[in-house]
Amino acid sequence: MVKNSFTLFETLISLILISVIIVGFSKTSNYDNLDEEFMLLNKLENSFNTNSYNSSFSNTSKTIKIIKNENLEETISVQQIKYSQEKIELVKYRLNR
Repeated sequence: MVKNSFTLFETLISLILISVIIVGFSKTSNYDNLDEEFMLLNKLENSFNTNSYNSSFSNTSKTIKIIKNENLEETISVQQIKYSQEKIELVKYRLNR
């Protein structure tokens, strides 16, 4: 005797197993701390916009040489503000005047 179709019982069991697997994968998502990262990025953006930097920012002065039109050379002094963490690295350059 050969069985050619699923019974109602087998269909229900397979649906339950599939739903358990889907729920298990959704609970172990990599985006659990997405709200925390968004809040951190928003805070960093506000710090860059308002020029209010705390101790987690490094601040250095640099001199940059720019060549215009292949013959005119200009030296510019800039301030480099840098934030670096495990996943996030941001750099902002400001002209020194």
